[in-house]
Amino acid sequence: MLAQKVRVFNAVATHLSFSRAALELSISQPGVTFHIKALEREYGADLFERVGKRLYLTDAGRALAGYVQRMALMEEEARLTLDELKGLSSGTLVVGASATIGIYVLPEVVGEFRKRHPGIKVSLRVGNKRHTIERLLKNEVDFGLVAGPIANSALSAEPYLDDELVIIVSPSHRFAHEPLIYPGELRRETFLVREPGSGTQELMEERLAHLGIAPADTMQLGSTEAIKQAVAADLGISIASRYSVEAELDNGRLRTANVPSLVMKRRFLLLHHKDKRLSRTAIAFRLVLHEMGVRQQERAGLREIPGAKLTHASPPQ
Repeated sequence: MLAQKVRVFNAVATHLSFSRAALELSISQPGVTFHIKALEREYGADLFERVGKRLYLTDAGRALAGYVQRMALMEEEARLTLDELKGLSSGTLVVGASATIGIYVLPEVVGEFRKRHPGIKVSLRVGNKRHTIERLLKNEVDFGLVAGPIANSALSAEPYLDDELVIIVSPSHRFAHEPLIYPGELRRETFLVREPGSGTQELMEERLAHLGIAPADTMQLGSTEAIKQAVAADLGISIASRYSVEAELDNGRLRTANVPSLVMKRRFLLLHHKDKRLSRTAIAFRLVLHEMGVRQQERAGLREIPGAKLTHASPPQ
């Protein structure tokens, strides 16, 4: 089974925070530092670096993180295999998810899980990010899947999928035919937006504000599906998860606009309450989730990312 120093590294790599890792593992922050230093001595390489107030994985740290995540999955698979010897023929599982994940990612996962475990009943509770976290804290769901980051010491978080937000436009919009769009051009557009509490909406607002962009006009719609229909009808432009527009981009109903200065990447997280012991059913679902996640990410053409970042192009004055 995984050594404590490996568990500590996995927690720090997940949260990119020594203090949050300490909270998750119920150890002191100096204890976290001790284990990380021990690993760095063992491998002869720095695993983390601090830039300003933020912590990042080094190249060596990212490489090790990939192996450690697979080791953790293998450990769970071993536990599950032993448990299955006792039988896993019935049970229930309630999964909460933000809208993007619940509508465009999870159905495929649940379908595969039901094929393997037909006796397990799975219920989905789809809402926005805020609602999903509230359901976890009230013990209304076994798992929650949302876009990171989160800041709640009562919840345990592990990486699930990397996602990219893209600017979507109708095929007749001028942005669909421009090789490059400068940020200032976005100010004149009508933005079709989700409701407050949406993880997609939060990231969109954060990135636009970072570039000093305040859209001249916005129109709030109730769902991603409504936004896609409105964009296709050229009522405005929007920002959406690549997973949510795969089909429309493939069939040409929507196009993406290339804004090099506006790179929006995020990580989907699998959450559970720290005080809740995972059942055999929950462990089995988590294994299928991660297995399917690798396939889904490859299909979407997304590489693993260390975190969100921005690059900048200087527009003409």
